[in-house]
Parts: sequence; structure tokens; C-alpha cells
Amino acid sequence: MSQSDINQPFLTVGQRFGYSQVDAEFHPYKEFKTTWQRCGSSAEFKVTDYLANASPEVLEEFAKCLFIRIQQQRSEVYSEPILNWLQSPNFIERNQPIYLRRSRNLLCSPRGVHYDLREILESLRNQGLVKDGNAAFISWTDKPNRFRMGYCSVLMKVVAISSILDSSEIPKYVAEYVLYHEMLHLEKGLDSMRSQHNAEFRRMERKYPRFREAEDWLKRIASESR
Repeated sequence: MSQSDINQPFLTVGQRFGYSQVDAEFHPYKEFKTTWQRCGSSAEFKVTDYLANASPEVLEEFAKCLFIRIQQQRSEVYSEPILNWLQSPNFIERNQPIYLRRSRNLLCSPRGVHYDLREILESLRNQGLVKDGNAAFISWTDKPNRFRMGYCSVLMKVVAISSILDSSEIPKYVAEYVLYHEMLHLEKGLDSMRSQHNAEFRRMERKYPRFREAEDWLKRIASESR
């Protein structure tokens, strides 16, 4: 999509909100984000290039969400059409590989030295703790991290588990618990981006049979670096 293709939808929407000059360009942020600057009736946007294959209709809807946020000083809220588009198979198929190329410290493989995350995921499914997870890209990190044991991109369906847990000295259930935590975020979908670790999430987290033991291990691992 060319520069003019993104400018026109943003200008069209911006004029409805009282902006006479609107400039928008795609920017290769790693995460799905858009930044802007305003001065009087002018506005400039740097829009995530994960939207580069979006239709003019989607871009207009996205622009409308942004101008509403600016006008009402609201936190990140997207309309139903945008949420549906972000969760579509086409969005994931196109953008997940881009996201992975931009991600640092990923081994880009579920197979570690001691544990295989795909086998761990299968164990979680067999226990009835995870419903599916086949669409997720799961990987160990390239370098160990004692404080961030796991993280995920709900939007891109990417899960990373710290390679510090890929050790014969650490029980397999510790990595399984961390993977379960991240898969919970994926199963909650985009709601997880807003609620994060609310009471309902914590309740689900405690369904893991060895929750307490795993938490004790994680605290121990983190404290060893002090």
C-alpha cells in the first residue's frame, strides 16, 4: 500500500473531527502501535505497518478509533470491525512472520536442550488445561532471563519461554506452568490485552495442579541472581 493510500483514509476521517491537515505514514514498529502529534487543526500519525495490507475501509475505521481516543482522551479502545479484522486468519498469516523477524532473543524453535515446548503443550491439552493452541508460535528464548520467565503477543499469537527453564536442574512442570500462564493469555484473546492479570485470570492460573510448587521455583530462580 502506498503513502497516498494511507493518507486519504486518515484525512477523510480527520476532517470529520475538525482537522484540516492530516498526514499519516506507515512505520515498522515491532509491536502493534501508532503514535501521533497534534498542533491546532493539524495531526501527524506514524501507523503500524501491520496495517499495510488493510483495505481503505479498515483504515478509515482504524483512523476513527484513533481520533475518538484523541478527542475523548480514552485509553486504547478499538471498534468491533477492527477487533474482528485483527483476529482474522489473514492478519495472522501475513503479520506473524514479520513480528518474528523483528523479535530479538528468540530461538525460534520449541525444541530446547532438555525440554520440548510442543510436548509440554500437548501435556497441557491432555490435562484439559489448554483447549487448542495449534495456531500459536511457541519458542524458547535465545538467552536466559531470570525475571521474565515467559511473555506473549496475544495479537500475533507468539509465546516465548525463558531458556533458563530449559534445564535438567529445574523440574519440567515449572516450564509447563509458565507455558500454561501464557496460553491463558492467548485463550482470553484481545480481552487479555485490557485486563491482563485480573481476578478471573488468577483463578484460572491456580487450576494448574502444581501451582504453588511452580511459583516457589520461579521465586527461587529469580532470587539466585541477587
